[in-house]
Amino acid sequence: MAANGESELVRVGIIGAGGNTKLRHIPNLQDIPGVQLAAVCNRSLASSRASAEAYGIPKATDDWRAVVEDPDIDAVVIGTWPNMHAPLTIAALEAGKHVLCEARMAMNAAEARAMLAAARRPPRRVAQLVPSPFTLPWDAAVQDILREGILGALTYISVRSVGRAFPDPPGALMSWRQDADLSGVNALTLGIYYEALQRWVGDARRVMAMSKTVVGMRLHAEACALTGVRVPDHVDVLAEMACGAQAHMVFSAVMGAAREPTSEIWLHGTEGTLHLDVDDGVLSMALKSEGGHMRQVEVPAERRGFWRVEHEFVGAIRGQEKVKLTDFATGVRYMEFSEAVARSAASGRAVALPLLD
Repeated sequence: MAANGESELVRVGIIGAGGNTKLRHIPNLQDIPGVQLAAVCNRSLASSRASAEAYGIPKATDDWRAVVEDPDIDAVVIGTWPNMHAPLTIAALEAGKHVLCEARMAMNAAEARAMLAAARRPPRRVAQLVPSPFTLPWDAAVQDILREGILGALTYISVRSVGRAFPDPPGALMSWRQDADLSGVNALTLGIYYEALQRWVGDARRVMAMSKTVVGMRLHAEACALTGVRVPDHVDVLAEMACGAQAHMVFSAVMGAAREPTSEIWLHGTEGTLHLDVDDGVLSMALKSEGGHMRQVEVPAERRGFWRVEHEFVGAIRGQEKVKLTDFATGVRYMEFSEAVARSAASGRAVALPLLD
């Protein structure tokens, strides 16, 4: 490739042109000067050719190795299900490619650690995970409030991310998110909200969880048979946070007619309380010194974050910036949290973090 700079040509291969890849990665990469989409690989050649034609990509294949090993490709975007994230990422890094991998990072913590180890081996390449997007507009403002100590010492944290649908009937079609062979320990929106919470208050030290699979049998489309479901439909987590607060997190796909908002985060402190209504995009705060009444927090335009994943990836490749959202070390921590929740729910015991194995 050419010397670092805005004119440096970056040739990108796409492995897994799924929903988020088509919605964000492909159009955003194509909008960046000097970026060329060189190849696309889906599970079938017909699907690959359809994506190539739709987005003007010159090469189409159903063999991911052809993308990873192509000497004309500098970077790989991985948009597959989590079961392929580790093997594809490790192979791409070992082939000297930069990697942007879709969330969730991997099937489990061991795979995530292997990905991080591969990213740290020479020659060092840019390794980025697609970040949790839900809190991007408010992250900087919340971090400012916490940094200034406005809430005092944090005492209690509440995270709630639930759907308003009633449970599916028995035998409903199984999605990849409900298939443990494809999604691993990832469940519902647990990992993606924990990643957002990490940005604000840091990590958990210990978790205790209970989970429930309400729809125990689903139709597996490829097997054409009813299959037992191992991914929970509902998860409750109690966590001891490193910041000193206790946290309660609820994630559910079976809370029919749940109250609004269905997605929210509360931070309670000795001097104040902060609330983010993710559904309506409203940040509110109540201070003890002001009588404890909730008022909306106006976030200046210059402090509002936004999606710039693909620009950050290319900027890091060109040496113009470093990956912040999200690096592999952060991904390992949210995968350890997700696995700790699964272990606790299975054993009925509290699980300490970080995991030792």
